[in-house]
Amino acid sequence: MAPRSLSLARPGSADGRRAWGRRARRRGVSDVIATILLLALTVVLFASIFFFVTSFPAPAAQNSNQFRGAIQLASNQSYITSVSILHLGGPVVPGSDTVYLKGSLQPSYVSFATPITVSSGLSGSSAWNLGQTWSFSFPTPLPRLQNITIYVVSPTQLLYSAILPGQAFYTPPVVLQTWTSPANPSVGNAFTVYAIFGGTTAGLAPTVYLGAIPGLPSTAQAMSAAGPTNEWKYLVASSLTTTNGTYPAVISGTNSQGLTGTGSLTITIANSASGSTPAFSVGVVFVPSPPNSGTAEAVQAVVTYTGTVQNAPLSVSFAGSSNPTGYTFSGSGPSGLTISGSSSETVTSQSQWTIPTPNSLYTYTVTATATVTGVGTVTGSASFEPALITLSSSSGLTGATTIVSGSAFAASTGVTFSVSKVAVNPSGCTTGTLAAGVVTTTATGTFVCTIAIPTVPSSGANSVLATDATSGQNDSATYTVTAWTLSLSSTSGLLGTTGVIATGAGYQGSSSVTLSFGGTALTPTGGTSCTHAGTTITATAAGGFACTFTVPSVASSGAYTVSGTATTGLTASATYTVTAWTLTLSTTSLSHSSTVTETMTAAGFAAGTVVYFSINGTTINPASCTTGTLAGSTVTVAASGGVVCTYAIQKVSAAGISQVFELTDASSGQSAAATLSRT
Repeated sequence: MAPRSLSLARPGSADGRRAWGRRARRRGVSDVIATILLLALTVVLFASIFFFVTSFPAPAAQNSNQFRGAIQLASNQSYITSVSILHLGGPVVPGSDTVYLKGSLQPSYVSFATPITVSSGLSGSSAWNLGQTWSFSFPTPLPRLQNITIYVVSPTQLLYSAILPGQAFYTPPVVLQTWTSPANPSVGNAFTVYAIFGGTTAGLAPTVYLGAIPGLPSTAQAMSAAGPTNEWKYLVASSLTTTNGTYPAVISGTNSQGLTGTGSLTITIANSASGSTPAFSVGVVFVPSPPNSGTAEAVQAVVTYTGTVQNAPLSVSFAGSSNPTGYTFSGSGPSGLTISGSSSETVTSQSQWTIPTPNSLYTYTVTATATVTGVGTVTGSASFEPALITLSSSSGLTGATTIVSGSAFAASTGVTFSVSKVAVNPSGCTTGTLAAGVVTTTATGTFVCTIAIPTVPSSGANSVLATDATSGQNDSATYTVTAWTLSLSSTSGLLGTTGVIATGAGYQGSSSVTLSFGGTALTPTGGTSCTHAGTTITATAAGGFACTFTVPSVASSGAYTVSGTATTGLTASATYTVTAWTLTLSTTSLSHSSTVTETMTAAGFAAGTVVYFSINGTTINPASCTTGTLAGSTVTVAASGGVVCTYAIQKVSAAGISQVFELTDASSGQSAAATLSRT
């Protein structure tokens, strides 16, 4: 049979078209199946991924507590009385959690030394819920100018921490001094108005109102900086004034806190024909002002020349004296100065004057002598009397009182007190008016007030400071705080030693003190001067105590700190060394096949306590004791803290065995060990 021939139909023929269609239909069925399979594989793949991801363990719940802390101030805004924390969000905080407070100025203050429980700041509540405010009042007020750091702590994490900044005082600006140069300008001639500001002067923009003077602007005019810090000036040009007479002027300044201070001065315009107004004058200014004892002052001269000479050489010298006599000052201005008509020049002495600190009132006068070549020489002077305080007593205990007497302060001004930067409120004043911790001086600038010496960072010399917060006027005196001490009648001994005397001195009179041994509170057992209730000792009016105590059981021998800590924050300490407890053997090496009577000698145990011997953990019965009292397997330790007992050592099965002897105090756990090696 002949082979069948392969016939290919032409694409354009009818047969070709039918064949092409059959192939196309077969190919279309394959594409659909492939798409379905691809989709199925995709679904399976994503399902596997989803199952894998969802099998991951859920993360542990995270704490998201949110809090906001705040500082509360006293009514006079001078010190911190308490802190508060508002629970804004997150889980309930257990009352057993703790809050730590730290202060930047007084890190050893009693409230910063130990944690405070959450419940104690919630009036005993067992939980701190959303919206509740935790608060803590300080036993004694704290200086306002310090930061308070807050930590809220759970057993496993820090829940919150924040630094609450101490708030600075923002006193309004105050006009301390005003004058004109020349002092009595004449009609039609130029003159300059000057002002010195105190208080908070940041961002100050002073103005002067001269509208009452005929010929001058009817609106307030901006003043410009005169050169020295906080000194401002305004130049009234020549030919403006038209009428002689005496007129009021007002100076005002607003700082960046929006606080405003005002002052006034009276300006006398002289008749130009009277000849009463010199063409050349000099005035003396102190920076800072007012001058305080012990501070360095820049002594300045404001030289004004209203004549016609231009660029005339100027020289200025300064001389100061005191009344009563005893203090002097001298200096000169820089060289190369010139001055021209209708202008002024401020010259600062090349020698600063540190104001003396005598213990009585002094008046100081500084005279400036200005010479302008071709014009002449003039002098001007200014006097001041620095504020002064004295103390009725200059030494004593913390908590003792002293009377502070002040003189030469500004009239009817507010004065506050501090001791080594710790704010103090007077308990009363016989001169001056006391209100909310601030003393208002009399019309003559005096006061007499009683203050109590607060807890200060250290004993010794401490500064008592009286300050006028408005002007900065102040003075200080030294008060020597008696050192707080703690001493022990004996500094070493056994556990359980009785009758050790702890003597404290220098504490605040009648304050509460707690004794501790290695951090554990002690309950006094008596004493020649020891009033106590439980662990709390009440110091005498003289700030002392003498209490006996028993050395407690501790885990190891060595040096321990005995502290006396008052609720006021005062702490003093001494060291007590606990005698080491030991055990020795008369025989330390023995053949395993031999027997011997072993003498076991111990020392350093608490006298009168009951102890027992063991070998490799098994209690033994000593044969006899020459030191200590034997009763079966127990021994009562002798008064010396020692034990000497014998025990018959028997053979053991093999060499290389070590027998560990141990003597243990059954009540305290105190123990000592020694080893017998068997060869």
